[in-house]
Amino acid sequence: MFSREFEFDTATPVPSERDADGGAVTAAAHARPAEAELHAWIEECIADVRDRGEFTMLDTHKDEFLLLFGVVGRTIRLADGYLKLCKLGFMSEAVPLARAALEHAVTVQWVYILEGGVGRYHRAVVQDRRDHYAKLADWLNQAELLAEVERLEPTPEGKRLPPFMNMLRDLDEGKFLETTYHVLSQQVHVTHSAVTSFLGGDEDQVHLKYEQDYPYSYQVTYAVALACMFVRWILAHLTNDDGLLAVLDKKSDALILPMNLIDGVPPEKRRAGL
Repeated sequence: MFSREFEFDTATPVPSERDADGGAVTAAAHARPAEAELHAWIEECIADVRDRGEFTMLDTHKDEFLLLFGVVGRTIRLADGYLKLCKLGFMSEAVPLARAALEHAVTVQWVYILEGGVGRYHRAVVQDRRDHYAKLADWLNQAELLAEVERLEPTPEGKRLPPFMNMLRDLDEGKFLETTYHVLSQQVHVTHSAVTSFLGGDEDQVHLKYEQDYPYSYQVTYAVALACMFVRWILAHLTNDDGLLAVLDKKSDALILPMNLIDGVPPEKRRAGL
């Protein structure tokens, strides 16, 4: 789906051309957008979701919209937090927010694109809510709260969401998303980078570092811009917003950001209409 040049190394990141559905196809030579352009795109996405007074949709999409909007909104707020930390000089601390934004965006793409994905997500949400409040009741030692848990909506029968990495691999082509997620995770978990990034010098003299210089700011910003594109495409479809789809199509070409991950899903596994 993406060329190898978009991986986390010193190469200029150049993703692939898009097909007619907004996905990505074979790699081609493009001048990459400037990081400032990606920042401006992310700001545009934040403003659109934050400042819209209302969304208009068909009645048939209302329940689906209410179920999925929270994932869209959280993705955008994570992107907002990412930009704010970057502006404060905390790029390496912003990376976990980029990872979370990508995780949310990939999840909602899987849920929306795959046949039966919305139902599986609904069942997962219902069960997760029950599990959360049961654990909270135990943590707070509140019998009254535990009694309220029993009154919550029971989990419908059927499959729930698979593990996130399974969903990512269902959609990924060429392991771009998996590689990106792996590299972003280095700033989240206790890894070798927790040692090496705080040490400087050479074999003769080692010194400790507090300030951090993150070497892959462009690639991380691209991942956040991609997450914003993914969730706005979902919004445009849920609200039947042809105007927004046209805007996204132009931005997709200009910034080399695929609008969706449909290409990774065989036609027989996609929801009707995609």
